[in-house]
Amino acid sequence: MNEEIILLDGAMGTMLQNAGLPVGALPELWNLTHPETVTAIQRQYVDAGSRVLYANTFGANRHKIAGCGHSAEELIRGGIAAAKAAGGGRDVKVALDIGPIGQLLEPLGSLTFDEAYDIYREMVTAGAEAGADLVIFETMSALYEVKAAVQLVENVQLLAYLKVVVSVVLGHSGMPSGQ
Repeated sequence: MNEEIILLDGAMGTMLQNAGLPVGALPELWNLTHPETVTAIQRQYVDAGSRVLYANTFGANRHKIAGCGHSAEELIRGGIAAAKAAGGGRDVKVALDIGPIGQLLEPLGSLTFDEAYDIYREMVTAGAEAGADLVIFETMSALYEVKAAVQLVENVQLLAYLKVVVSVVLGHSGMPSGQ
């Protein structure tokens, strides 16, 4: 097992708010409207020693961005490009950052497993085509949603080269807080 410590970045939403993103606005839109700000923030992480940059794509799924005037693919492409630019030729990997969809899966909610799978397929395919080095599914609380995400990466040949990381949110019981 490799014992090397790899620093990741963090707190992109907080950093964007400090740079002027209004509370409640879609951070992923800044990949297209303020790409230089997104890149400058990520460059700070690289300068601090980060070797993996999370692209500003956490909520770039069609449910969360509905009505914003841009597709998930556009926002993801912009987020990956901004992170790659921040690397500036240094040995930095870019992670497609994916958060929860924002809707509960059946039987607790109305989103089907197949719909969740398709949303993740759209996001991961866009990230892979844009040049992401890995995929990070972060702060997941519903194991059924995690299953859709991981099955997708296992099943789609285009994505076979991608490394996958999953972080899960645990409730007070020590179990995932979602379904």
